[in-house]
Amino acid sequence: MERTESPEEKRNRSNLDVEKILKNVNRLENHQDNSEAVYNLKSQYIELNLRNMELKKSLDEFEDSKNKIYYYLYHTSPVAYFSLDGNGVINAVNNTGIKMLGMEKDEILNSNFIKFVAPNFKDIYEFKLLTAAEKHGNQNCEINIVEDEDILFANIEIIPLFDEIGNVKEYNIILMDISEHKKVENDLKVKYENLKEKMNDRVEELLIVNDSLEKLIAKKEMSDKRLRASEKREQARSEEFARVLDAVPAAVWISHDKEGLWITGNQLSYDYLNIPQGANASKLLPPSQAPQTFKIFKDGIEMKAGEMPVQRSSSGTKIRNYEFDLVYPDKKIRHMMGNATPLYDENKNPRGSVSAFMDVTERKEAEIKMAELLKALERSNRELEQFAYITSHDLKEPLRMISSFTKLLENRYKDHIDIATDNYIQFIVEGTERMQKLLDDLLAYSRINNEVKYEPVVLSQVVNESIHNLNVAIAENNAQITVDPLPKVIANRTQMIQLFQNLIANAIKFQSENTPKIHISSEKKLDKYYISVEDNGIGIDTKNIQRIFKVFQRLHTIDEYDGTGIGLSIIKKIVEHHRGSVWVKSKLGEGSTFYFSLPIN
Repeated sequence: MERTESPEEKRNRSNLDVEKILKNVNRLENHQDNSEAVYNLKSQYIELNLRNMELKKSLDEFEDSKNKIYYYLYHTSPVAYFSLDGNGVINAVNNTGIKMLGMEKDEILNSNFIKFVAPNFKDIYEFKLLTAAEKHGNQNCEINIVEDEDILFANIEIIPLFDEIGNVKEYNIILMDISEHKKVENDLKVKYENLKEKMNDRVEELLIVNDSLEKLIAKKEMSDKRLRASEKREQARSEEFARVLDAVPAAVWISHDKEGLWITGNQLSYDYLNIPQGANASKLLPPSQAPQTFKIFKDGIEMKAGEMPVQRSSSGTKIRNYEFDLVYPDKKIRHMMGNATPLYDENKNPRGSVSAFMDVTERKEAEIKMAELLKALERSNRELEQFAYITSHDLKEPLRMISSFTKLLENRYKDHIDIATDNYIQFIVEGTERMQKLLDDLLAYSRINNEVKYEPVVLSQVVNESIHNLNVAIAENNAQITVDPLPKVIANRTQMIQLFQNLIANAIKFQSENTPKIHISSEKKLDKYYISVEDNGIGIDTKNIQRIFKVFQRLHTIDEYDGTGIGLSIIKKIVEHHRGSVWVKSKLGEGSTFYFSLPIN
């Protein structure tokens, strides 16, 4: 890294340059020819040397200013940047990334980035990383990032960088927090276009001066080479920063003054506003100069030019998770969401802003459609629950009548009927009893939605009560039940008893000739508890695992195992009402393990 001169060193060097100039002037003054041409040459020599010194000083100041701006934009960017080596280990991170992970910088550096990816997103992250390396192209997706015990929903873009032979030498990671409304794709561009143009003008002027100096003093050639090398470095840095800005999948606007009168942006921002690249995007300009290709609306009301997020942020207001609509002349609407961060001068006074917004139109439309579908589904569920309740309740009375009169008929004529008739009567009685049980289960299934009382429940107590309710079945089958410590959750107590009672009863019922052995345990992972009920029963064929949680789905005949085929459907419905999920792992002939999850909060 090139060493930066101190102000004292610069003054000393300037004094030395002045002394050299004066010596050369003295040498010219001692020249025998005192003609007007020699006098003009001395004047020109002094002027050129002084201009050369002034230009070098300006270039040094320009380089210092640009480095400060580059560093400031990098660390105050609304998005997080990570630089990884070829193995995914973090080499560098900006301040936004440090805040996003909620850790110290030393804890982040030299850690593999996958450490901060939530467990259920590690596979997709590794897949995207490999795809970026194999296809030599950027990859992006949405993943969960772990921040202490919190989860951030983020949009990640992976940018691979390759060496001369095509091997990955490092990855650049761009991370945007979209936890609220799944927000914010982020980007920055533009300010260096104007700086680059000014730099080119300065360099061109400097080259002209150097050409004149080369004719007078051969030693100035080395100085000219240094200036050109500096120009190349600055151009390379500008191009590199521009590539970083274009890689961010969000529209970025930069306000260059505290009033928001001069606003530029990256390529995506100009595409969204439908104006030429490099144009001033400020709506505060006079009508003849302000862009007319779009209007900005907030909650259906057109915003005034000074109320827009870029202008508000330019005067010192920090804006987060802001939403607005871009409305085009053809009535097309683009829904935007993002952040705006003020920029300050050395006296901490507002001097502009950087804002990053992403297009969430499809997501917004999907949310609206989802809300409509949920309302329709809730209405349909209420109607189905009411229908199931009424149907099952109204059918129970005629079933009781059929069963009662059939038994009366059997008692009255039992000495006057043959064996076949007696069997027919038994078929009727057994059929009505099965129908009665089926209606009871259907009624229980329909009532699940109506039980809405949730309270702290100790699952160990719930399991003990379920075991007590099944004492007869447990004793008849000599079942052995072991229970590990279970957590306290927020749940409906009645439904939890019903859930464990069904799982334990199934484990006892679906047994081979072995003594039933049932083990209940739990595990905590991130924001959920995972409960398991393991048995040594007959097991379930893999091809039938998807069927067993559906209503009325039986895998065995009524002669093999009694039941209505609703028990596991009730379990599934109870778990889903508690915002969890249920599944099973099984091996035919060896037993099954039923799992279900419950949220910690």
